[in-house]
Amino acid sequence: MITATIVTISKQSVFAQSKPKPVDTVTLMNGNKIKGKVAGITDDAITFVHQGETLAFAVKKQEINKIKFASGRVETINEIKEQDKSGNQANKIPIQRNLVAVLPFTYIGQGGEKDEKLSKKVQSDCYNLLLKNASRFSIQDPMQTNALLARQGVNESNIESCTPGELAYILGAEYVVAGSVLVDHKGTTNSESGGSTTNSQRNKDGSKRTTFSSGSSTTREQYKTQVDLKVYVDDGRNISSESKTSLWEGEDAYKATLKYLVKRCPLYSK
Repeated sequence: MITATIVTISKQSVFAQSKPKPVDTVTLMNGNKIKGKVAGITDDAITFVHQGETLAFAVKKQEINKIKFASGRVETINEIKEQDKSGNQANKIPIQRNLVAVLPFTYIGQGGEKDEKLSKKVQSDCYNLLLKNASRFSIQDPMQTNALLARQGVNESNIESCTPGELAYILGAEYVVAGSVLVDHKGTTNSESGGSTTNSQRNKDGSKRTTFSSGSSTTREQYKTQVDLKVYVDDGRNISSESKTSLWEGEDAYKATLKYLVKRCPLYSK
């Protein structure tokens, strides 16, 4: 009898240890769920600690559908409308804190025409600059950024119809970088350089030396390049807006100017 009693208690103890501890579950507006501990609630956000972690971070209430507490109590933060259950909300991803997404730049070249290829090229250049100069942040790869935009039907022709906050929500990024490059062809300049060579031999009849002169002409294209750079946060606020005209005259003068602006935006860190 004593042995049987000991075995029974042992099994109950093992069962009690293996039973998972209840946690809080937060359901986001896009249907995703995160589990852990709700450490605090304010008017605008909750403080949340992921299961198995100790670092607390804020989740804005506008991103939350409901909270199911470990006690079993459910608190609804935002109702999901019927059209949202099968609409675009399901295709959007949660905001990742400290994630920066760089949008394709608006590139307007000679004649006022937009250039999509150069738009993506400047986007890539800006991404690389942020990788080197914004070490406190995660920078979203442009291929992922452009793929997420394409899934939502956002392209060069209609991106201006989206607010910065909507774009941040589509991309799952806390920060969105947008910009433009305007290249104005100012014309051409010609410069001439000349020199002379002298034949050191005299003519057969002993007369004076003969001098030969030669010269060259160089044509140079002149451009005026203006670069704009803006940084938004996921609630749509603009936290930085800078513009600079390049001092360089080449067609790729935007590179040095873009680097200058990146180093002066709030994302920059040494």
